[in-house]
Amino acid sequence: MRWLLISISGWLILSTTPALGAGDKSNNHQAQLIVERTLAAHGGIAAIEQAGGIQIILQGEFDLSARLQGRSPFRPERTPIYEHISIDTNKARLAYDLDWFNYHGSNQQLREIYDQKNRQLFIDRLNRNGGWLPFETVADPRQRLSRVLPQLLLADALQQHSTLHFFGNQTGAIHQVSYKTTAGDQIKLFIDQQSLLLQSASSIIDMPLLGNTEISWHWKTYSNTDGDQLFPSGFEVFLGGKLLKKSQMKVIPGINDQLFKAPDGISIPSPPEQLIPATDFVPYGQREPEVELLAPQVYMVVNLRPGFRLLFVEFQEFVVAVDAPTGWYEMQQIPPMNWSRGDDLSALGEKYLRAIRQTIPDKPVRYLVLTHHHSDHIGGLLPFVNTGATVIAGKAAIHMAQLAVMSQRGTPDVMQTNLSRSMSSETVTGLHTIEDQSMQLQLLELPNGNPKADNYLMVYLPRQKILYTTGFIYPLPESVFPPKESIPLSSYFVNWLDNSGLQIDAIYNVHGQGLVTDWQLDKIRQLTPASQ
Repeated sequence: MRWLLISISGWLILSTTPALGAGDKSNNHQAQLIVERTLAAHGGIAAIEQAGGIQIILQGEFDLSARLQGRSPFRPERTPIYEHISIDTNKARLAYDLDWFNYHGSNQQLREIYDQKNRQLFIDRLNRNGGWLPFETVADPRQRLSRVLPQLLLADALQQHSTLHFFGNQTGAIHQVSYKTTAGDQIKLFIDQQSLLLQSASSIIDMPLLGNTEISWHWKTYSNTDGDQLFPSGFEVFLGGKLLKKSQMKVIPGINDQLFKAPDGISIPSPPEQLIPATDFVPYGQREPEVELLAPQVYMVVNLRPGFRLLFVEFQEFVVAVDAPTGWYEMQQIPPMNWSRGDDLSALGEKYLRAIRQTIPDKPVRYLVLTHHHSDHIGGLLPFVNTGATVIAGKAAIHMAQLAVMSQRGTPDVMQTNLSRSMSSETVTGLHTIEDQSMQLQLLELPNGNPKADNYLMVYLPRQKILYTTGFIYPLPESVFPPKESIPLSSYFVNWLDNSGLQIDAIYNVHGQGLVTDWQLDKIRQLTPASQ
């Protein structure tokens, strides 16, 4: 018998793989042998442990459009991204620094620290605050970030040796091997048959708007940088065939101890003694909805998912719903982590529709308004479309909604299908009004070039003097308002508001605490040059 014993960052990998004889062609053993040899070709992980850990630095570009969060779904929008991962193998902990743009002009500077107990410290370096999450996000949070290094991805595959499967050789002499992670995600590995170097890996995610979508990671230009270790100098990520991220990769033996500390001036409370485990997490789509009455015939669902407040409006014979949320993937891990874990694409849309029906049981949802094309705001539209609702949105959101419906319904070839037949829709340009004797709702299209999204729609109720917006201004407590990354968006919004001529008594936002107060608007005005 041949024993393989590997330990990395507190994860013990114990494989009792027998020596493979000429007659032993079991698929699982063949896959193990390939991965073992591939890990050896990369130099193994003994040197990483001897150094006490490893640092991985990624610097490059991230395409917001490929992420379906850009200003346009039709053209690339590349923004800079910097990531620094420090893995401490002695203390079984990991630190991750991220500096990127989650939207146009919206810079975020974040730090995440995972300790041996999988507790996660989340620090917002830009806004100078942070705290420990009370729950376990996933079963393998540290591994998801460490898998960016081929050696650690291969070691993780060997840890799950019983799930390894060999798929044969791809054209171009590439071994194909798959395994299941601790959290149950399937990852496929593509290994060069001659060099035994890992070329790429892939997984399938339930991507908002796109349905089951392949995300793949590619390592470029291996070189011998330290002893027998072969590290890549380039890293690329593709989502649905589109280039999502392209980075240079630098690997440094040892750890950066500063990444495991809160920056000066940021006070962090003690970590929780016990976490709510991932297995006890109740998917948001399964939780009972809560509905608030904002004004007669005007309602808001407040707990569809963290940070989301959705508006629906009652007319004499029908209901109008605004936006159709779905889960949110963090795209930097392997595989990405879904913050609405356990929900499929339609779960939150079904919950939203259920809340409307429970509140107004005798009227159908005739219209679903989509304020903009971003994936997390419209990915849950299928339950509404399936019940006959007409989608009303700007050009960009209509296009993405049609694509989403076709993808989620499993149309064999979306690109060869007439998207206009996928759903009933109306495209808004300029001003669009829905009105009867009891209610009036106006949709106001912002000009292209705004910092949020092309063809963005503001929702205005003239009789109640209520304005509803999704993502321009984040109403938070005074101690943390405004978040610095949102100031460009908020400044644009307040300038637009002051020049709109609208009569407004209340403003509600989909994120934050919902109601936008006068002092918050005044604070943004103080930060905004008069010329804007």
